[in-house]
Amino acid sequence: MAGGLIFPNSHPSPTIVPFPLVKDPPLKKLTLLLAAFGLIVAACGGSNALAATVNGTEITAGEVESLIDPTDSTITKEQFAQFLGFLIQWEIIAQAAEAEFGITVTEEEIAAEADDIFATAGAPGETREEFVSARGVTEEFLLRVAEQGLIDAALREEFIKNLPEPTTEEVEAELQSAALAFTQVCASHILVGSEEEAQDVLARLEAGEDFADLAAELSLDTGSGANGGELGCDTPARYVPEFADAVMVAPVGEVYDTPVQSQFGFHVIFVSERTDADPAALPPAEEIITALKDRAVGEQVNAWFLERVTAAEVTVEESFGTWQAVPQPQVIPPQG
Repeated sequence: MAGGLIFPNSHPSPTIVPFPLVKDPPLKKLTLLLAAFGLIVAACGGSNALAATVNGTEITAGEVESLIDPTDSTITKEQFAQFLGFLIQWEIIAQAAEAEFGITVTEEEIAAEADDIFATAGAPGETREEFVSARGVTEEFLLRVAEQGLIDAALREEFIKNLPEPTTEEVEAELQSAALAFTQVCASHILVGSEEEAQDVLARLEAGEDFADLAAELSLDTGSGANGGELGCDTPARYVPEFADAVMVAPVGEVYDTPVQSQFGFHVIFVSERTDADPAALPPAEEIITALKDRAVGEQVNAWFLERVTAAEVTVEESFGTWQAVPQPQVIPPQG
């Protein structure tokens, strides 16, 4: 596992908000939602049977079924629960957005937004019917997604009104992160378990021993150690923060004389080559400020939604599943 020990662990972030509140364009949002669940579903006949209530507002089984492409004859309980969960979350958003901010959208606006999603995401020559059917959903589902996209945009406009401007320090930190992504560093390391061991490695290097030989002998990162400690050439943004910061300031062509501690241990580092980021390639300050504000607004909207989900009075008919508000809002399918 060459270099495996210095890359950060990957922990997928739990989605605490429904799909429409993800900060992505309609194309990406629709693709992500459908890919995430791999839906190939079928609908049975519509039904007025009560499926759930949200703060007293009823959601029928027929409303759920209307979202699912009627390819076969049945809907599995897992598929029904997923789409019922979408409707519950979307209803919570719509109710709270109108009650707190007066946000409503018209049928004309929804239709126009759905047209835009299709125009952006549809394949050349693909009809609207083919577009939704290929994704396991219906025109009604597309309209619901469009509605939620409009509500989401309106919510963001409300939250951004009182959002403070990013500080100079925040902008500088973001610019530095961007520089990491545009820099290329060719580095080697020897990973050991303690600072004392790292100092011993530095002393042996100072005495004339070969870096590659010591890496093969001592490095806990056996993958790169077998290759003389070489990690290849990559952007520092791929490394854990402590290592990334070190390879950005370490002298080129010399062993860095300060052991670097990370979550994996202590690194003795050698940078053989570094190509600094071209200033012209870095995003301008205005773009960074916009990105920071978008991120902050997204976090506020997500937190707002989670609070509304937790506070909402939701009931789900036992035959269709059980409502769960946290840690991730969803309907748990019935057992058996």
